[in-house]
Order: sequence, then structure tokens, then C-alpha cells
Amino acid sequence: MKRSYTITKDSDMLAPQWLALRINYRTIRFVYRVIDGASHLKGVMIGDEIAEIGDAVCFDGKRLSVERR
Repeated sequence: MKRSYTITKDSDMLAPQWLALRINYRTIRFVYRVIDGASHLKGVMIGDEIAEIGDAVCFDGKRLSVERR
């Protein structure tokens, strides 16, 4: 069963359960940028690959992968 989630600007607060369970801040972490003193979500880093806003993160039961828009 392949699951997919499109990254939005609120993904750090609204991530689905299957993605939130795998966030351990080593292999999966949120990447932020600071603009005028406020931090904004730039994307989700999976290993050494960044899924930016609009990209999809897919989970096939074993691995996470990034699909570009």
C-alpha cells in the first residue's frame, strides 16, 4: 500500500501519522529558513534529499521517497 503526502507550508504541524512517526531528526527532519526574523518551512529533508513545498513524500511500506512536482 503506497501512501503519498504533498508537502505544504503547514506540514510541520499537519503531517500525517505515518510521516510523523518516522521523524527522528536524523534521517527525516524539517528544514526552515528565516525571513525577517520569522521562520518559514522550506521543506522536509529525507536522508540527503529535500522535498520542497509542493513535492510529494511517498511511503511504500519500507522506504520513504521524494517525488518532484
